[in-house]
Amino acid sequence: MKTKKSAKAQNGKAVEAQGRESVKEMVLDSGIYSGEAVKLAAFVFSDRADIRIAPGKGVVKVSVRAEHAVRAAGEFLNEVLNQQCRIDLAKKNSKIAGIIVTKALLSAAGEK
Repeated sequence: MKTKKSAKAQNGKAVEAQGRESVKEMVLDSGIYSGEAVKLAAFVFSDRADIRIAPGKGVVKVSVRAEHAVRAAGEFLNEVLNQQCRIDLAKKNSKIAGIIVTKALLSAAGEK
């Protein structure tokens, strides 16, 4: 028999627990974390936790439901940061990467 309990999370938001699962809700600033980074992180975590994303004005609301929701939420935030760094680096380095690939292809074709 599953019972519902209510408690307070560290950030003051309510946490519901059914059996051993709990929920951690977070609000991320869209100016820092892109929606793409949050979605990529959610995909990475799809086998570990139930991630719900709700875009808002200037924020992205994320709900993490897992057996150890607080720990899973922390790991999820690390993954969001990791994905955001990848996106930022790809944008920054895409021009030079294109130049290197072009030069390599031209060299392979015998042109200088």
